Amino acid sequence: MSRLKGKTGYLLLAGAIVINICLQGMNFFSVNSIGALLATNLPLLMAALAQAVIMAAGGIDISIGNTMALSNGVVIVCYNLYGISFAGSVLIAVLSGAAVGLVNGVIIACFRVPPLLVTFAMSTFIRGLSLTVLPKPGGEVPEAVYQTYGGTFLHIPVPLLIIGAAVVLLILAGRQKSVSHLTAVGSSERNAYASGVGVERVKIIVYGAGGMIAAFAGICLTALTATGDVRNGEAFALQSIAAVIIGGMLGSGKWKNYILGALSGALFLAVVNNIVFYAFSCIAVNFPGIQISTYYQQLLSNFIIIFGLMSAVLSGAKKKRRAADV
Repeated sequence: MSRLKGKTGYLLLAGAIVINICLQGMNFFSVNSIGALLATNLPLLMAALAQAVIMAAGGIDISIGNTMALSNGVVIVCYNLYGISFAGSVLIAVLSGAAVGLVNGVIIACFRVPPLLVTFAMSTFIRGLSLTVLPKPGGEVPEAVYQTYGGTFLHIPVPLLIIGAAVVLLILAGRQKSVSHLTAVGSSERNAYASGVGVERVKIIVYGAGGMIAAFAGICLTALTATGDVRNGEAFALQSIAAVIIGGMLGSGKWKNYILGALSGALFLAVVNNIVFYAFSCIAVNFPGIQISTYYQQLLSNFIIIFGLMSAVLSGAKKKRRAADV
């Protein structure tokens, strides 16, 4: 049955792409269109990968969004206020994200506090810390950074290269013995402990890695906006969880399924927003007298996302019943 896991996300993504093509036409597949879609949603894709790594070990992290915000603020402040090179600022931001993740992991693993409570408290703390680091939106990044981020390399959008490299590295990491320990902990913590797996160590490493990937997501957000605003990261935590669930890979036990499932779920969310944008644009062009608030666009997007979540959950429940019958 494990081979069936993750198909829900792929099917939902395929359906969303078909609808998007009906609205946008074949221009959807143009380099500019794909580049713009990925550039806008790369922070979400990276956040979904961070959440997938953590949820593969049976955890959850609702501080990912504010970790991204902290990374954004650290990069801007280090580069603009302290004159550190942009590369150095990025390194400091990545280390700050890893530190946040490690603190989460230590508290969860060593003190056995539920991940939801720990990451909720950490999210609140990091939000305050981010606002202390960068109280007001502002700052800038080198022009080459956002031009490269939104550009192409050998006619391939740079965001596609970035997410492709991230996925390949994570899948290759699945060949390591430590990753098999990670999925073992996610499948059954008790059985993993009985098999001699260092459960506490795995949890600490997982949350540290998740925090590091979340920091990279915040750097992508910085390159996208070309400025600093720590309020921009708030929504990514819940969106990343939704992406993992829509991916339909929970409980699959296979590392590759977790990564690709989360990616398909995040792409589904990205394409849904694209669909809603083009749908309302078509209405505005064909019916100029009708003015629709952007709140309705968000409402429709959220409705479609809820449908995707329901489909993934119901599909997973149906597969479990079939497995139980067998």
